[in-house]
Amino acid sequence: MLSALLIACAPRAPETPTAIAPTAIVTSSAPTPTIAATIAPTRAIPTRTPLATSGAITLTLWATEDLAPGATPAGRVLKNQFDAFTAANPNIHIEVVLKKPYGKGGVLDFLLTTSAVVPTQLPDFVTLDIAEVPLAAEAGILQPLDAWLSNDLKNDFFPFAFRAAHYQNQWIAFPFLADAQHLVYTKTTIKKAPATWDECLKQKTPLLLPLAGDDAFVLQHLALASTGDGFLPLPTDANNLAQILTFFKRARDQNVLPETALNLKSVEEGWAPFAASQTALAQVSASRYLAEREKAPHAGFAAVPTRDGKTATVASGWAFALVTTDPARQAAATRFINWLVQGERLAPFLRAARRLPATRATMPLAVDPPEYAAFLRETLERGAYWASASPRETKIASAWRAAIAAVWKGTSTPDEAARSIVAATK
Repeated sequence: MLSALLIACAPRAPETPTAIAPTAIVTSSAPTPTIAATIAPTRAIPTRTPLATSGAITLTLWATEDLAPGATPAGRVLKNQFDAFTAANPNIHIEVVLKKPYGKGGVLDFLLTTSAVVPTQLPDFVTLDIAEVPLAAEAGILQPLDAWLSNDLKNDFFPFAFRAAHYQNQWIAFPFLADAQHLVYTKTTIKKAPATWDECLKQKTPLLLPLAGDDAFVLQHLALASTGDGFLPLPTDANNLAQILTFFKRARDQNVLPETALNLKSVEEGWAPFAASQTALAQVSASRYLAEREKAPHAGFAAVPTRDGKTATVASGWAFALVTTDPARQAAATRFINWLVQGERLAPFLRAARRLPATRATMPLAVDPPEYAAFLRETLERGAYWASASPRETKIASAWRAAIAAVWKGTSTPDEAARSIVAATK
């Protein structure tokens, strides 16, 4: 179970505080400023300040529609949780401002531009993709959470989430929602899913991997290069990279990898062909499997085949991050975070949203049946995330996509293509 965030709280407020309305949802329509943010170091850890019990505080939270109270099943669960928090803490009101998840007008874009142009309009806290947390932290927008967190939390996060929560040895984010990738296979025709590349080639069962994007390559690279701490090393081992590219080519030549694989950009595109029985094996996201499994009772789950059968997964997720520098507002925001991420409160939302927790203890509360929860827990222990938002990582990803296509089409050998990927890391 998630341990509580440490907040030094003053005595409980009187029984007759000023009533606060339920959480308000505001859709932002303001134009995005165009001035780039000035890069600055992350601010120093504040001194923890008790939350005053007199007077109301209205906090602003920037969140995406999927992670905000709303009309969807998950949104209704979240609204109930927000309202329950307000009822328990009537002096804290949370105003949710909706933002797009990515791109121009997205959460990160608004953080960077608002910080540069009108920093007084920044929110108190945000929900942010963990892949974008480093960029926001590098710009000096995010505030350290060290003063508000218990040391016990460090032992409950999965390795990838623990790493995503840190920047320059400071707690800078609180991951609360995750996703993973694994294999689905047709149980009616396959008795045992292949665990290695050789088993795949021997079975000659069609396997659908998203080769036009990053998911397939990153997972295989992780299986060969992972240190087990949630960190994805840069692809600098040309021998390992050549082996991955060789497998893709051999699988294609033996009709194990279909031609359509080269057009798939993400695991989200792999489910439909699998559900339509166009392929018996596919790399998919856990969230998609959770959302669609009732319609596909023939679908079994397993780890994606790797060279040596080593389990690996591409993890992703979202985190709360603190923006305000005011100690009293920090205390109020972290009180809310602490309240919401308790397993018994967070799990109903995760179930409705078809997402996974970023912590071990909440997994059995949020996912069923127990065997699938146990499988995901073991898989996420070996997961890592790709910080795809940074310019360097974007350049490297472009290199391996081009390398896969070149080897697939026969215009480059695996060794040549592998060296081109390594060159992009320099």
